[in-house]
Amino acid sequence: MNIEFTARRARIHIGVKELFEKKLEKLEKVLPPDVQAHVILRGENKGVSLEVTVVGRHRTWTATEAGVDQEAMAYDVLDRIEAQIRKTKAKVKEGKKRSPSVAKAGKRAAEEAEAEAEAPKSRPAAALRPEKVVARPTFEEDALHKFVKWNRDVMVYRDPSDETFRVLYRRRDGTIGLLIPT
Repeated sequence: MNIEFTARRARIHIGVKELFEKKLEKLEKVLPPDVQAHVILRGENKGVSLEVTVVGRHRTWTATEAGVDQEAMAYDVLDRIEAQIRKTKAKVKEGKKRSPSVAKAGKRAAEEAEAEAEAPKSRPAAALRPEKVVARPTFEEDALHKFVKWNRDVMVYRDPSDETFRVLYRRRDGTIGLLIPT
C-alpha cells in the first residue's frame, strides 16, 4: 500500500506516521492490492485537522478529525476508516450470498421449465407473479402520458384532488381503460 503524507502549516509527529503505517498495513489484508492512502495534516488557528483518504479500485473511504492531539486524532480517524472498510466488505459479501451464480441460475431456470411442463395448467402464469408498485399522486393527463410512454399493460396512481386510487389498463383491442374504485 502506498501511503502519502502531507503537512500544511504543521508537522506530523513521527509516532503518528508509524501508527498510520502499522494500522493501514493491517487493513491491507482486507483491501485490494492497489490501494493508496493519503494523510493530510493542516495547521489551523486553534489546533490541527487530520484528513485520511483511502482510494481503492471502486471505492473511496474518507475520515476527518480536528483537535490538538495528533495521536488521538489518528486513532479516531483510523477507527472510522476501518469501520467504513469493514462495512463495505460486509455489503459485498452479502451481495454475493444473495445473488446466485450463473451456473446455479441456469440450473434453476431449467428445473423451473421442467416443473412448468409437468404442472397442470389451471391458472395463467402471469397471475402468479405479484409486482409491488407505488401509487404516486398524479393527475390523469400525466398518468396517461406516462402509461403510453412506458408501454405497460397496467398502471396504478392516486388522484391528488381526492387521494383515491385509479388504475389505467390496456384492453385486448389496444384501447385504454380507467378504473375508479368507489
